[in-house]
Amino acid sequence: MAVPYRLKKAFLNLLLTISSVYFYTIRFVFWFVNYFFRERVYVTPPTDRLLLISATQAVRMISKKEISSTALVESYIHRIEQVNNTINAAVIKLFDSARQQATEVDTFMALADEEDIQKKLEERPLYGVPFTMKDALEVENEIITCGIFNRKATKCDRTAEAIKRLKAAGGILLAVTNVPEVCMWVESVNTIYGRSKNPYDARRMTGGSSGGEGALLGAAGSVVGVGSDIGGSIRMPAFFNGVFGLKPTPGIIPLIGHVPEPTGYKTHMLRIGPMCRFAEDLPLMLRIMAGENARSLNLHEPVNGKKLRVFYMEGITGSPIIQPLEDEMRFALKKAVNFLERKYDIVAQRIELPSAKHVMEYFTLSMHEDTTDPAFNKLMLCTNGTKGEVNCYTELFKYFTGNSIHTLSGIIAGIIDSRDPPFSANHTKDLLYKRDRLKRQVKELLGNDGILLFPSWPCTAMFHNEPILAPFNFCYTALWNVLSVPVVQCPLGLDSYGLPLGVQVIGNQYTDRNLIAIAQVLEEGFNGWTPAGPL
Repeated sequence: MAVPYRLKKAFLNLLLTISSVYFYTIRFVFWFVNYFFRERVYVTPPTDRLLLISATQAVRMISKKEISSTALVESYIHRIEQVNNTINAAVIKLFDSARQQATEVDTFMALADEEDIQKKLEERPLYGVPFTMKDALEVENEIITCGIFNRKATKCDRTAEAIKRLKAAGGILLAVTNVPEVCMWVESVNTIYGRSKNPYDARRMTGGSSGGEGALLGAAGSVVGVGSDIGGSIRMPAFFNGVFGLKPTPGIIPLIGHVPEPTGYKTHMLRIGPMCRFAEDLPLMLRIMAGENARSLNLHEPVNGKKLRVFYMEGITGSPIIQPLEDEMRFALKKAVNFLERKYDIVAQRIELPSAKHVMEYFTLSMHEDTTDPAFNKLMLCTNGTKGEVNCYTELFKYFTGNSIHTLSGIIAGIIDSRDPPFSANHTKDLLYKRDRLKRQVKELLGNDGILLFPSWPCTAMFHNEPILAPFNFCYTALWNVLSVPVVQCPLGLDSYGLPLGVQVIGNQYTDRNLIAIAQVLEEGFNGWTPAGPL
């Protein structure tokens, strides 16, 4: 007998009410404990002027011999040493090789004339500028762990293509930054390097999986960095740490050398992309990492904001497993929308995507679409899943007795992932249809001249361990991985607790230049990256 529609709706409304109370209670309890029993620690703003210029400016100043590469590298080395005890973001420091490379740059600059310098910049557009990267991209002869305990002594025999291109462009790799176990959690914590902490409030999360990268950038310990994103792993850390992060169009930046390498539909979801404190560095980094593929993005063409169609959406509604959008995040979204309306003399249109409430099912389906892909509990031992598997129930017991080499979040993820298959054949077919229909709907809505503003997360950075009780908030970013569209995360200043606010800007594939243009405009309107400070 079919359940009457009214009864279904009444039951869903009851679930949503219970859900709201649950999430409010969690937020209050964690706030109460941390506010009254733990002191807020934050990273002090930088005073060195070299830490306050963009990578684009730095290249220009090095080329004009106004600053040296050595001075720039030393400034960032000093800053990393200054802040890392607070945030635990940089886990591998490549200072000696960075100093050597900076010396080589300065030696060339001392002897080169203007013509030589111009030719060098055409060949190496990041010449002499340090950058950092997350611990999930291979670098030859370096230990890259992906947060997996068994990789803590394993050196790589190749360099990821994106990193190779940045180095070939004259970039100087300065440090590798922390990630969660197997890069699959919203907090960057593992049993090799420990937990990364937010530079705006060390009691809070940095995000994941590029959380160490986000924290180091937010603390002005780096100017540009490289992250990767399969469910929000660039955009969440960029948001929580007050910087810019771009998940580009699929296929633009090669995934060769990413740990672990994706298969099946994951190749449409996973992206390597830039994370920057200054929006003008987004196109610089994207051009370099994309190589010849950058031509398809037409990044050199100007964007006329008055001709863009602007849409916005107030989060994901109708799902009891996802936290409702908090007021401060809603206000930040509306401020960004109102700013664009005034600047371009346009009217933004609010939309709803009702089927977006099924995003967790779409995400789970997409992650499991390739049935030959190793299960998560196998990846916990090695990145190709060939060294056995972890019994996550046994590990859960070992964790609470202090004897596990795995994190609680990793163990829980392994238990959740152990359902095989996650859906019945009929349910899978239905979800595939709904996912692909939503994909077409968004594509047709945005076209080549549309952008969609969407909240970065339901709330600002949570306290440590709080996400374990709200594990599906990442759906705010994962939705756009499922739909395979480019997204840029933009900072929008700080809230009343001194935490970064932000917004995601979504576009169709190959419209990355529209997103970058809006990021630069929002930076002008909201001052972009804002250092942490006293309340």
